[in-house]
Order: sequence, then structure tokens, then C-alpha cells
Amino acid sequence: MSIHDSYIEVARVVKAHGIRGELKLLPYTESASDLAQYDSFWIGVNGEMIGQFKVEQLRALQGSATIKFAGIHDRNDAERLRDFDLYIHKSEMPAPPAGQYYIRDLIGLQVVGEDGAELGVLNDVYELPANDVYQIVRDGKELLIPAIEGVILGIQMDKRVMTVRLPEGLSDTDL
Repeated sequence: MSIHDSYIEVARVVKAHGIRGELKLLPYTESASDLAQYDSFWIGVNGEMIGQFKVEQLRALQGSATIKFAGIHDRNDAERLRDFDLYIHKSEMPAPPAGQYYIRDLIGLQVVGEDGAELGVLNDVYELPANDVYQIVRDGKELLIPAIEGVILGIQMDKRVMTVRLPEGLSDTDL
């Protein structure tokens, strides 16, 4: 079983911070303060988990965070964790608000048109300032559609299907 089957990567250790064993993190969460809800993190590198570390202190900054783990006492200990990843178990993830989904859950959905015609598979999500854009792939070709009301008609997670209405100017022949 891959580390990614049971765990979600939430941050990367960028470097040691100071002399008391703190680490500077690059969060992968929407906000660095989202990390504060966890009491511990699993740490791994290259797909190998090295263990779970209890949080002693976490400070969220603009676009980054600093963390102090129990058992990491000085800069040398902290430096050993440079470029390691922080994970939480999937069961620890809070449920998204109604009608919203985690990107990881959307990837791989079968995408169909409003007439039921198969368009392809949701391969990637691009997070852009105005709205997200979904990349649909079929037979090596891609179609990009905006993730907006009127285009995304429905998502049935139990069936792993997304129903869309292609915007004017796009058709399934573009795939």
C-alpha cells in the first residue's frame, strides 16, 4: 500500500528555523492556519514514512508556518528533516462544506455531457483567480472547462460521475 492511499500530504519542511529545533513549512492547505487544528503529523520522504511527531508549537504566517515538534531539540535535529513532507491520516480530514469537494476526490471522475455522452476523465484541476478549470482527458486529447455554475450540472460521488454542460463554442468533438 502506498503512503498516499492512507495519508494526505499537507506541508513540506523548507528548512530549519532558529536554533531550538523549529522548522519552516510550506503549507499545501488553503491557509497556513489550517495546520493548527492538528496535534501531530506523520513525516515521510520519498514515499517512506519515518514516524509520527507531536506538535509542541505552530505559528501560521502569511503563506508559511513554523512548527516545533517534541523530540526535535536543536537546529541539527531540525536540519535532518529538510525537504521531508508532513502528512495527516485521511480520516483526520474535515468534511468539506455541502456541495464542495476536495480536489483529490474529483480527480478520476468520469465526465459526461448533459445528454449522457461520455466526455472523458477529470485529469487535473487548475486553481485560477477567477474560478477553477477542469482538465478532461480522452484518448490523449484534453478539454478545459470552467468549474462554474451552469457548466458543472452535478456530481455523483457514489457513482464517480460528473455531469457537465459544455460552454458555447466547445463540443465533445474537441476531444
